[in-house]
Amino acid sequence: MRKIFTFLIVLVIVISANAQYTTLYDFEDGVDTTVWIPFANGKSGSTKDISVLLNPMKDTINSSDSVMMFVVHPDADPWVGMFSDAFPVSITQESHVLSMMVYKKIESPVLLKLELSMNGGATTSKSVTNSVVDAWQMLNFDFSDLIGKIYSRLTVFPDFPESRNKIDSTIVFLDNIAIEDPTNTAIQEFEGYKMKLYPNPADHRMAVLYPEMTGLRISGINGQEIRTIKFSTANQKVIEVGDLKTGTYFVTAFTSKGNFTMPFIKK
Repeated sequence: MRKIFTFLIVLVIVISANAQYTTLYDFEDGVDTTVWIPFANGKSGSTKDISVLLNPMKDTINSSDSVMMFVVHPDADPWVGMFSDAFPVSITQESHVLSMMVYKKIESPVLLKLELSMNGGATTSKSVTNSVVDAWQMLNFDFSDLIGKIYSRLTVFPDFPESRNKIDSTIVFLDNIAIEDPTNTAIQEFEGYKMKLYPNPADHRMAVLYPEMTGLRISGINGQEIRTIKFSTANQKVIEVGDLKTGTYFVTAFTSKGNFTMPFIKK
C-alpha cells in the first residue's frame, strides 16, 4: 500500500510539473531518444533508427540547435512510428492542442496518438499533412474531443502515406513536441476570427496563428518597425524574437481582409 501511495504522489507531481511547461520534448540535451521506442520499421528496424543530431536547416521557424531524426525504411509499415511514456498528457479546455515541428522532403500525413488513458479516455489519433517540403513547419493537432482525459503514452507516426514505394528510405526530422499552455497564450478576436500568440511572454520564438496571413511585422512600443516578413498564405507562422530586448512589442498580421495587431512581451 505504501508503494502505491508513493507512486500516486509522484504521478501527481509529474502531471502538475508537466502542466506548467510548454515543451514536452525539445531534444536539446540528446537524451530524449532513450525514452522513445520505435516500431513497425521493417525487417532492419532498430532503436538506431532514431537519433538526435544538429538541426540540418535552421530557419525562422525552427532555430533549435538539436532535433530528432527518424529514418523510415522502405519496407516499413504505414503505421511506423515511435512512442514515449515519459510525460503524462492532460487535455483540458484551455490546453488541448498539441504541436510538433517537422522537416520532410515529401508531403504525407503525420499522426499523433494519445494512448493508455489514466481516467477512461479513448485511444485517439489526429492526422495533419505537412504543406511544405524541405523546410520546417509547425503542425497543430486538436484533441478538444478529449477534454478532461489524461494519457500516459504519446505516439508519433512521422510518415503515414497510403502506400510506401518500397525503394527509398524517408528521413523525417522532428522537434519541439509541445502542448498549449493557457498561462502562456494571448488571444484576441478580429472580424470573427481569433488571433493567437503563443507563448506570450516569449523568450526565443513565438507562434502567430490567424487565418490566411501573408506577412507579419514586429514593431516597438512607439511604433517603429523592427522587421517585416512576407510569405505565401498561411494560417500559422513561428517568428524569432530572441534578439529583441526585454519589453513590450506589437505583432501585426497582414491579410487580404486587413491588418490585425496584438501586443506581446519579450522576456
